[in-house]
Amino acid sequence: MTVAGPYLKKQLELDKQQLIKILSFSAIACLVINIIALLFPKFWRNLLIGKEKLEFSLTFQDVMWFIFVIGIFLVIHRVKRLREIQKYKGHTYLPEDFETIIDSGYLTEVIKKTKKDAGEDLGILPYMILQICLQFRTNNSISLTTDFLTKQLELFFHEVELGFSKIKYIIWLIPSLGFMGTVYGIGLAVSRLSEGSLDDPELLTKMASNLGVAFNTTLLALILSVILQYFAQHYEAKEEDIINGFGKYILDNLINKLIEHK
Repeated sequence: MTVAGPYLKKQLELDKQQLIKILSFSAIACLVINIIALLFPKFWRNLLIGKEKLEFSLTFQDVMWFIFVIGIFLVIHRVKRLREIQKYKGHTYLPEDFETIIDSGYLTEVIKKTKKDAGEDLGILPYMILQICLQFRTNNSISLTTDFLTKQLELFFHEVELGFSKIKYIIWLIPSLGFMGTVYGIGLAVSRLSEGSLDDPELLTKMASNLGVAFNTTLLALILSVILQYFAQHYEAKEEDIINGFGKYILDNLINKLIEHK
């Protein structure tokens, strides 16, 4: 069993069935957004979906909404994991009073108490406690056991960071698509210059419409990425805080109460 145990063994990759569900729901969500946006005034229609009526042609806004919904699903996936991890905080695995000293007999009791829950996919707290107990039983050194706890925490923090990597990529991807839409819209506007005279009112109207598309894609992209960035940072920090709390709990109620045998 590795330092990260079942938590690392259970990869953050979504299985195929979940992926199909997310992609299908994202497509449906985009259709619903298109329908709702058509009820708004012209400015909001152009901003939200980049079209005047419901049609099968995709706009940059459609693609951004599709990816945004996928990002929201990934955040929800992390929130569910977070709740599962938090469940183990309610278990009393270690003595929390100041008088108790953990000797070899008490250490055995702790191992028995945590062994079952440590085998769960997200039983991070009982797993960490079990590994600390086994490590101390092997080396009989509080110093080495403390170093082992530090390495455990570093590995779990790294795992949290990896878990949010897909969401962070989406946060980067949405503005990139928005800038692509801006370049595309400006390119269309410039291409209109070859179609007629600058004195032609229709030409100026078409150019203004293309420029509107260009800037709307960037504006929507920035709004969506800011929303997703907030949730990603919030829940990543919350997950790291929980892991850090586990480390403090183990340090206060296990390592500081161990007795080295001479």
